[in-house]
Amino acid sequence: MSNEIDKTFFKQLKSFAQALDWCEANHQPLSALAMAYEMHRRGVDEAAILAQTQTLIDQMRATVRAGSADASPTLSGLTGQLASKMMAAASAPCRLMSPTMLKMMAYALATLEENSRMHRIVACPTAGASGVVPGVLLALSESPDVALSDAQMQRGLLTAGLVGELVSRRMFLSGAAGGCQAEVGVATGMAAAAIVEVLGGTPRQVMDATAMAFKNLMGLVCDPVAGLVEVPCTKRNAVGVVHASAAATMALAGIESFVPLDEVVDAMVKVGQMMSPKLKESAEGGLAMTPTGQAFTQQLKAKGNVHSPESE
Repeated sequence: MSNEIDKTFFKQLKSFAQALDWCEANHQPLSALAMAYEMHRRGVDEAAILAQTQTLIDQMRATVRAGSADASPTLSGLTGQLASKMMAAASAPCRLMSPTMLKMMAYALATLEENSRMHRIVACPTAGASGVVPGVLLALSESPDVALSDAQMQRGLLTAGLVGELVSRRMFLSGAAGGCQAEVGVATGMAAAAIVEVLGGTPRQVMDATAMAFKNLMGLVCDPVAGLVEVPCTKRNAVGVVHASAAATMALAGIESFVPLDEVVDAMVKVGQMMSPKLKESAEGGLAMTPTGQAFTQQLKAKGNVHSPESE
């Protein structure tokens, strides 16, 4: 695939509109462009890219498996039993959501709890937003109605990665730079793109889903209690899989984003620039400054366990 694309194309590739034009002109899914881009960027063949992608999927699976089975508290004690509770809810007789959706949420929670235990995770795109993409892909791989193969998951992950790459060329994927819209918000758009890709949607539907996911989390602040990547980050990842699934479902139903994806990203950049520094990972605003948040912070200070804010 990479031989069919002029190398200058990748240097000029900065917008989703360019990516969509290429996909539609060549009758290829977004994952094909993502593969060509990775081959060009890394200077390796398709087999090497697929092997590296599979390594990431294997790690995501190992992280979720470990996090789902471990109900021990995290180092701070803020979380540690959320994933196991959600897994139990998936088999409860009365459910508001499907077992697959509940499993998505459980897997997102498991990933963030493993991150807080200082265990290995795949930053996707960041550590504090690492639960959304694996949550949706792994749950879909285990869904009896979908049963994604690893090859399909590779396509989904490549598509998600290209979305994250194109966004990163226009704004920092950092809560300290743009608020949590730049972390869990971007991860949610990446996950929505992956869902549409693996379920056979068109490149345009992939971008509509991404745009709708971004729009609904635009302005999301980064306000970690005590500067830790746990509250509200862990549960925020679980909500992200729901947002991603809703956006993907709308796009696959033929619902389009009124505002094009590139313009949505530009709006996110401007919103991030307008956001107060107190709402960008400083632990000086939002939930971090509530009485409960402050009381917990003081408890940690007394124990000498308060750290500088980490990347949400």
